[in-house]
Amino acid sequence: MELLKDFINEQIYVEVSGNILHKGILIAFGTDILVLYNGKDFLYIPIIHIHKVNKKDDDSSDISSFEGKWDDDSNETISFRKILNNARGLFSEITIANNHTIHGYVVSVMNNYVVFYSPVYRTVYISLQHLKWLIPYKDQQPPYALSKENLPVNPFNIPLARTFEEQLKRFMNQMVIFDLGHDHSKIGQLQTIENSIVKLITARQIPSFVNLRHVKTIHIP
Repeated sequence: MELLKDFINEQIYVEVSGNILHKGILIAFGTDILVLYNGKDFLYIPIIHIHKVNKKDDDSSDISSFEGKWDDDSNETISFRKILNNARGLFSEITIANNHTIHGYVVSVMNNYVVFYSPVYRTVYISLQHLKWLIPYKDQQPPYALSKENLPVNPFNIPLARTFEEQLKRFMNQMVIFDLGHDHSKIGQLQTIENSIVKLITARQIPSFVNLRHVKTIHIP
């Protein structure tokens, strides 16, 4: 990613999966992440989802330069995992595939998924493969203006598996919701997992077979 070093503090366009275009000032980058300032927030974008980066091709500037100090406490190369670990307990917005957002905070970072606490969905298990970007709240005001009593610091004491699939296996014979429930065929009782294919029994007792590799989130009702 040294190719981007000449773009530092320059305004760029970043196209990510889903034909989504972000515009902002490149603040930093690492081997697997890019940090963009859009004039309001810092966006931490995994490089795996970046399709194209272009420098703004004229002299006009739509975004004021960032005049503060970016919180980089060392000269070490940043990485997506380091950013997620640093974000634990901080109010953030996470965007997953299909441009769906979840507000809350990172609880734990595992091998290939993160555990995120949301006031809306409660405990959500998010595949790192499908996490498109993270935006920490600037002033750390709680989402939805909730009090701290409604946002517990330790929302659960469930032992966590190292991988996304192994964690899902712990919910066998329970009701599970995939991808925030936007598709009714991804809501049901978990019956079987075999070779990354998940069998759910939906509300009308119709089997639904889901490829776990394309599951973005899991949560329990």
